[in-house]
Amino acid sequence: MTIVIGQIESLTRIKAELSQRGISRFNSVAEINVFIKNYEDEKERVSIQTKREVKNEIASLEAELNKLQEQYENLRATETDNLEKKIEVLTQKNLQIQAKKVHFLMEGFQSVWLEILHYRITRLQKHFNRTINKKTAAASEKVHVVNQQLNEYRTNEEKIIADRTYSKMKDMSKTKEVVDSLYTQIAGAVGENLVVNELKKLSDKNILYNDYSIVFNKPIYNRKEKDSIYSIQIDHLLITHAGVFIIETKNWSKKSIANIDLRSPIKQIRRTSYALFTLLNKGSKQFGVILKKHHWGDRQIPIRNVVVMIHKKPKEKFNFVQVKTLNELNRYINYFEPIFDDAEVNRISDYLGSIRDQNQIVAKINRKSKSLSKTRQRAMKVSDQPNLKYWLKNNPGKTINDYYSKFGR
Repeated sequence: MTIVIGQIESLTRIKAELSQRGISRFNSVAEINVFIKNYEDEKERVSIQTKREVKNEIASLEAELNKLQEQYENLRATETDNLEKKIEVLTQKNLQIQAKKVHFLMEGFQSVWLEILHYRITRLQKHFNRTINKKTAAASEKVHVVNQQLNEYRTNEEKIIADRTYSKMKDMSKTKEVVDSLYTQIAGAVGENLVVNELKKLSDKNILYNDYSIVFNKPIYNRKEKDSIYSIQIDHLLITHAGVFIIETKNWSKKSIANIDLRSPIKQIRRTSYALFTLLNKGSKQFGVILKKHHWGDRQIPIRNVVVMIHKKPKEKFNFVQVKTLNELNRYINYFEPIFDDAEVNRISDYLGSIRDQNQIVAKINRKSKSLSKTRQRAMKVSDQPNLKYWLKNNPGKTINDYYSKFGR
């Protein structure tokens, strides 16, 4: 299976857009498709599923209540038993002291001790229930809370089901509205996903970059087209033993193909191809992409341009670009004889990967620098602002309003 690097660009954009709008239920294009396909059925199932959920929650609360009630009763029985034993021990002690003959000099001490024991026994008996309630208060509170929740469910079951159903239907409706607004992007993601799955069927000696994009610090100038190329973005960049394939995916209808207002994918891919050819065949030695020498001269890395049409494709042929259906794609790629060995394929891939990675790092640094520059400018503005008291002292006749007018508040 083809080695795949990176996620398709349209899916990345869709996820970002959905996340921005508070939708996180989708992890793939397939899940979005299933949602669209089953939307009406899912709407009908919402009420039944919600009813089942609420019933399950009630059953869960009932089970929890029974468990907590049992724990409470066991705890109460244990504490009651412990307190009764304590009273019994003190009572026995009292009887033993009463029955014991003591010297007349000790009778006073014996009387005091008996009074203390009597007080303790009387106090425990008097506050028996309060003591038990205190020791079981936490367990009793848990039973009370769950019992309250259960009563709330039982009393308002129909309302809870109705409210939840309405909320879910509202969320579904919002999700459908957002998904419909992203139809073009989703269609693109579906097409690109189909192409990726098709390319995965190729040998594991092939390397596929999804959403390969570069911004050039110094634009590449195409003299023939009189065009400065500042950046490129490729849906799928495939590196094989036969060369490099730039693959653009279009999930267009017959009507879209005939629409002259839509940007030509042929022009787009040829422009990208020129920039990539320049990178690979003019700057390759500088960055370490070294092909094995041939005794006839320097070798080139061939670049083939393919536009894959998911549904319809035009009958016309185009210079330097092949237009293929999904079923024709792999057959076209496999048609070409290998001219590179494994090491050369890996070096080409590493080179293209390093350019992309360096480009992303530079872009990140530039964004941070831009942000830092703005922060410094604001800081400098504040630091350059003179003290109000000092300024008024050195500018006789000026007022506070003059100061704020000059430096801002």
